Order: sequence, then structure tokens, then C-alpha cells
Amino acid sequence: MTTNQTTTNPTNNPYEFSSHRLAPADQRQLARELQQMIQPPRDTTNNVDGMRVAARCLSADPMLRVGGDWYLSMPLPDGDLLLAVGDAVGHGLSAAAAMVHLRYAMAAFAAEGHTPGAVLARLNALLSQRHAESIATAVVARYRPSTGCLTWARAGHHPMLLADRYGVEPLPNPRGALLGAFPCATYEHATRNLLPGDLVVMYTDGMFKRGQCIDQGMNDLADQVRRARECPTSFLDQLDYHASGDDACVLVAERVR
Repeated sequence: MTTNQTTTNPTNNPYEFSSHRLAPADQRQLARELQQMIQPPRDTTNNVDGMRVAARCLSADPMLRVGGDWYLSMPLPDGDLLLAVGDAVGHGLSAAAAMVHLRYAMAAFAAEGHTPGAVLARLNALLSQRHAESIATAVVARYRPSTGCLTWARAGHHPMLLADRYGVEPLPNPRGALLGAFPCATYEHATRNLLPGDLVVMYTDGMFKRGQCIDQGMNDLADQVRRARECPTSFLDQLDYHASGDDACVLVAERVR
């Protein structure tokens, strides 16, 4: 049905407006278009400056194909490689609205040369100002190909996993509050030199089974890394992205030279 009546959006948020006013079929069509614009294909593998990166990101609703989880893998102007995973709490278009702002802002802040901790501090301020009712978690890393040094910061996010010649273990988790929880939060850094063959796994909590404790979820994920150690894409193929009923995202980065 068509109408000539003009309706305003009091929130000035087009994604929130669509979520509340559009019919379910129209929401799904909009979500598919948004997914193409704001998130790379759900399966992607790239080789950048000696780092093989594979990622997969799925919505809790397979019909929508977009949600609150996101990842980034992009070369930066100074020669570093940005690697990141984030999770805007919630589902569907309401979570996607916050995710859109955070993902694009993260890329912009990193391209300006900010450290991972400074990127998170700016994202925290952005979320507090524009999405005061929302919270998110994220882990952001810069990899320097010339030295093999990985520097990262996290905001309420689970530890990354490292697979090296000694096995699989969680990497240190520097202190950092949830995005949107405290307007003036600061974010610490940690560093690790990666050797050829070392593999880093970033993930969201959608990879844990419903009701599973964090430690057990991480142990299960580490076991899967061990079994598929020789191939990042093989590792992604073995995972259950619907275990929790939530949005889920995994990024695997392996230094190949």
C-alpha cells in the first residue's frame, strides 16, 4: 500500500526506524543490502604482507545475514595491518546500527595512526555519545610485517588464542572496559612477536555453546585450533556458528613469512 504521508524519525537513526516500522520481509531485504555495504562476505580469505587472514561472520538470524558482530582486516597507511573483531550487544537491525558506526569508526581511527588502545578509547566515546543505551566488546590489533610484532588492546572482550610450535594458549588480556560502559575509560596494550607459522584467533562469544562457561568455551575452541592447525580455512569450516543462538564471528591470522 502506498501513501503520501511523510513520517519523521525522532531518533535520527535510519536503522532503528527500519527495525520498528518495516514489515519483516522488508527488514530482511534491507538487511541483505546493508550486509553487502557494511560487512564483507561472510567467508573471506586474504594474504596481506606475509599474513594469511581468514574470517567468517554470521547473524543469529540466517535470513537477515547482518547483526551486531563484525571483523576488520585491512592494511594501514603506515604499513601495519589492522586486525579486529567486535560485538555490539543485541540482535538484528538494532545491533547492526551500532555495529555500522563502530566498524567504520574503528577503520577510520586506525587509519589515522592511533594505537589500538586509543582506537578503543575513541570508539568508547563515540558509543557513549551516539548510542548511549548500547554496549559492545572488541579486540583491536596492529601487526607490523617488518618486525612480526603484534600489539593489541581489548574492551571487555575474551582473550585471543595463539597457536605456535608449543601448542595453543590464550594471549594476555590487557585491561579495558566494555565500550559504552564508562565514558572516560582507558585501554592498556599488550605485545607479542609472531614467528612464521604462528596463528592468532579472534572470536566473539557467539562461538560458545548456550549456557557454557567462558573457560570451557575457550578450551573447546583451543581444541579445534589444535585439530585444524595446518589450515585457517579448515579451522573455520569445523566450527559451529549456531551453538549459542547468537551472532558469531571468528578471524584467524597466520604469519606465513
